[in-house]
Amino acid sequence: MGKPTKKGGRNRKAMQKAQQAAARDLVAVSHAASDPINHYAQFRHGPRSFILHVGPTNSGKTHDALQALMDHGSGIYLAPLRLLALETGERLRETGFACDIITGEERSLEQGARYSSRTIEMVDLERPYACAVIDEAQMIADPRRGGAWTRAILGIDAAEVHVCMAPEALDIVTTLVALCGDEARVVRHERMTPLSVERHPLDDDCVSGDALIAFDRQMVLTEAASIEDRGISTAVIYGALPWPARRAEAERFASGEAKVLVATDAVGMGLNLPIRRVVFTTVSKYDGRNRLLTASEVRQIAGRAGRLGMFDHGYVTSTCDENDWLRSRIETTIPPITSARLPFPRELGKDADVPLSVVLKAWSKAPLRFDMMRRVDLTGPITIASMLEQRGAGTGQSRASSRSTLLKMAFLPVDVHRDLDEVNGLYQGLKRKRHPMLPGGEVWEREYDREDHDLMRLERMVRTLSIRFAFARTLGLLDETMEARFSEERIRLERQVIAKVTGPKAPLIEDRLTTDLLDSEGNDGRLTGVWRF
Repeated sequence: MGKPTKKGGRNRKAMQKAQQAAARDLVAVSHAASDPINHYAQFRHGPRSFILHVGPTNSGKTHDALQALMDHGSGIYLAPLRLLALETGERLRETGFACDIITGEERSLEQGARYSSRTIEMVDLERPYACAVIDEAQMIADPRRGGAWTRAILGIDAAEVHVCMAPEALDIVTTLVALCGDEARVVRHERMTPLSVERHPLDDDCVSGDALIAFDRQMVLTEAASIEDRGISTAVIYGALPWPARRAEAERFASGEAKVLVATDAVGMGLNLPIRRVVFTTVSKYDGRNRLLTASEVRQIAGRAGRLGMFDHGYVTSTCDENDWLRSRIETTIPPITSARLPFPRELGKDADVPLSVVLKAWSKAPLRFDMMRRVDLTGPITIASMLEQRGAGTGQSRASSRSTLLKMAFLPVDVHRDLDEVNGLYQGLKRKRHPMLPGGEVWEREYDREDHDLMRLERMVRTLSIRFAFARTLGLLDETMEARFSEERIRLERQVIAKVTGPKAPLIEDRLTTDLLDSEGNDGRLTGVWRF
């Protein structure tokens, strides 16, 4: 192949400029991009009454909002995290309410369900609700995910909407509600138990009810091993731990079987635990760069100490001699959030005449008419769209090359720093008559047929399983048999994770897992052929 000619290079540049200009024109005439307030009005049918629950962690704001939700007899709960959607959905079920649980990675449906517990990205704006609860609304300013809160507040079709938030989010949420023409009533919640930072750092062994906070999996496991070497039983919770394993570990800690909890900031939201004292092992975390914790993060985590009904006081300390710094972070005034993130309108990405990656970039750079709005960070979707476009996505009519497939895959719930190979493999499978990475395929059978994986490999397998489920569900490839196969494999892997994390106590915890699917499934859920489409 010869070298590109200067003329060819000029033609490519001219075509790129034309595409960029066309993308800017698309954004400029987009109602969703230029006037989001009125755009989302199409989903609202009738006046809405907002109850804004404002308060710190452990102040009962989510409890009161959920009580109002249950009093309505039907509705939806929107969570910031998958684990919180799962926890709340299970709580509603235990209370006697049929409840669907839907996240980007899984779906658990109940017959006749009048309630739904979902991660906020999974809200269906086309459905009306008697009541809606939007939790942790201070995340409306999050660069990547904040648009999901803006979308829900502007578009949820519910007569009564309860929004739970930290105090710094009140002004921006009130502004959005007013722009929609809706009424809002503020309910202020005070912390139920006092919280104080101990004068001195921890220089002795942990005691029952302590929760040590580290900020990555290796630190958590190392700290837990060190504590157990001193004869103190521990439970561990961290981000990569599957939900049943987290729940099982939480139950061990709640029951007293484990005296001490070692966890990441995954305990900052959800998982109500009997923590008397929070112990910071460090005051910095790595999330692309090593940085100090923000005041909001310190308060969110520290606020888990002193659970109402179990302790009359919550305490905070450190093992890194940072008690004074922690106290200053907890006592400082956090300035109000001044902007909400605006989500990318998916309908804008359906235009097949301009590459999706170019549209996403143009939307990211376009000006906004509202000073209190900022656009979400689309680095992930742009990266995926650009990669798949180089492989022919978005240029044809087949399932693999259609614009619809490209748009759906660009917004899969993945980490582009870790999961691009998985996304590429899933896309390549679409080009075949049978998909090797889905249940029954040769790659699936090869990857999920062993029992002797180490913990890190097991956690990665659970993660890729979730990505493959989200892929199959999003692209409409999922059927009942495949869904059962996904569930079976998830349970099997999660049991192995529990065995690794809890050691010889695993059988006590395994008995607590839900195995209805495996018991009722018989041989029908096991495919011997290859799933085709």
